[in-house]
Amino acid sequence: MHTATITSIQQATPSVKIFQLDYGQQPFHYLAGQWIDLYADVDGKTEVGGYSMTSSPHQPGNYIELAVKSSTRHPVTRWLHETAQVGDSVQISNGQGVFVYQPEMSRRVVLVGAGVGVTPLISIFRYIAAAVPQTDVTLVYSIPAADEYLFQADIEAISRKPNCHNIITLTQPNPDWQGRSGRIDAQLLRDAGMSDDTLYYLCGPQGMVEDASAVLTGIDVPASRIIYEKWW
Repeated sequence: MHTATITSIQQATPSVKIFQLDYGQQPFHYLAGQWIDLYADVDGKTEVGGYSMTSSPHQPGNYIELAVKSSTRHPVTRWLHETAQVGDSVQISNGQGVFVYQPEMSRRVVLVGAGVGVTPLISIFRYIAAAVPQTDVTLVYSIPAADEYLFQADIEAISRKPNCHNIITLTQPNPDWQGRSGRIDAQLLRDAGMSDDTLYYLCGPQGMVEDASAVLTGIDVPASRIIYEKWW
């Protein structure tokens, strides 16, 4: 367990805040795509919540980043959104989980996410952009509304690299939206690029993950090349 200090809080979208946690000189370790347990004192009781890291393990500095969607039902999430302030201390675990990317796994990666499910995927996207130029990566990101487009500036900047690409689709009608619209379907996933060694990472609401998995299976992607992050 490590003590970390909240050093930045940003209202990124109407429903999501981004937190930077500085862990100082402690030997903190994680892989791109992993999550942490975060312990906080809420109303005199220690509560815990699990959150995917959005930062890259290759970044400089002794901090991690979390993007947390508001919830009144989860005590730590509610504390983060309603009470937490810069300077507050929390306890965090090392990185956990097997939803990870490492360079030896594949040289072709497609990251498929919806809503706040983009959080572990942006960690992998940032990591590949910063440290693995030999890997070709496409982020497929479904957003419910234009103002819920998390990490837009960063995604657009990363996608200027020759090995990094994005396909953003909006699911709710919006006459002002100039990009792609509609749900993630077979044509969209084909457009993301297919090869025999492509790894597909899926993260988001249960229905989206199950639907995207079925679509991939339907276009002959082996189950062994589909990696899930299930939050339900």
